[in-house]
Amino acid sequence: MQASLPKPEEVTMRASLVCGLVGVAALLGACSGDSTGPVSGQPIRLTQAEATALDSQVTKLAPVFPELAFLGDSVSVVLQAGAEADPVDITTDLGAGPFYAVGLQRAFSNGATSFTTFDFIAFNDPANPTDFIIVDGYAPGDGPTPPQSASGSFGDASSGVLFTGHLFHVSGNSLLAWRATAGTASMATGTTGGDCVAFQGTAGVTCTQAAMQASIDITQSEPQSASQGGESRSASLSSASVAGVLLNFGFP
Repeated sequence: MQASLPKPEEVTMRASLVCGLVGVAALLGACSGDSTGPVSGQPIRLTQAEATALDSQVTKLAPVFPELAFLGDSVSVVLQAGAEADPVDITTDLGAGPFYAVGLQRAFSNGATSFTTFDFIAFNDPANPTDFIIVDGYAPGDGPTPPQSASGSFGDASSGVLFTGHLFHVSGNSLLAWRATAGTASMATGTTGGDCVAFQGTAGVTCTQAAMQASIDITQSEPQSASQGGESRSASLSSASVAGVLLNFGFP
């Protein structure tokens, strides 16, 4: 008998639950006071002002699509847990760039079942970000060990893996948004490092510096509002390794 597949709203619920379990306020450390960029082709560590600007913009994005309810907390965890943002060579008609990206991975296991979520968050000008490309993946585990990779097509959960993609352009209080309707994505855990800076987790939760390997090809997207017109936006990233964090949730 074929196993039932997760619905998008179920994935959202799981992702939101995981984020809530962390206790975000306890995770946040201080950002660097001095920017290391942007320098072309070089990673950057955001200043506190840049991180605040990014968080402020992200709060405008999350309410647009229900599946992004966790986004504000997710960005805060990654950017303020000691991770850098890496330059990424994205080809897109959303904006001119350059773009930088971070990755958040969340691995959950209760000893019998498991799943992993992958979040790729790209943005342009760190001091005043206006363009965002966000891709989220959900991969169910086969047993207690959370998967370390996921590949699939946007909107197709026939394999149990589900990817969603979103593109945003923010101008003042105006927001244009698109949801990916065609294309593919692949994400995997890359090189892991030490513990997250200033991490103060709860029982069963650990945070590790971890790169994420990502390939993205959004070939078609649907405007969030009819007032935007029917024009699609696209984005393509052949392959990139971006800095980020891996949150491990282990519960009995």
